[in-house]
Amino acid sequence: MKNLVILAGVAAFGLSGCVTPSGVANMDPNLKTQATLPPEVAATVAPGQDTSDIRIDARDGCLMYRHNGPVETTYIPLRNKKGRAICIKREA
Repeated sequence: MKNLVILAGVAAFGLSGCVTPSGVANMDPNLKTQATLPPEVAATVAPGQDTSDIRIDARDGCLMYRHNGPVETTYIPLRNKKGRAICIKREA
């Protein structure tokens, strides 16, 4: 009986690796629109930000970039060299 309990615990632990991790796959629906940076905007981007995947936040029109952190991958605001968020005008 004890071996059966241990086997069930090992099986549950092993199957937990089959779960899809949350993150970019469950992306915020407000970040669906991809954008490309014009050269004059790209020149103002602060160093250390990955501009290969830029999204527009539908709530405020600010540009977001994909940050691959040690724990999770998330979208955070794209900042200029002065530390301000880079936003675009929203159409009415």
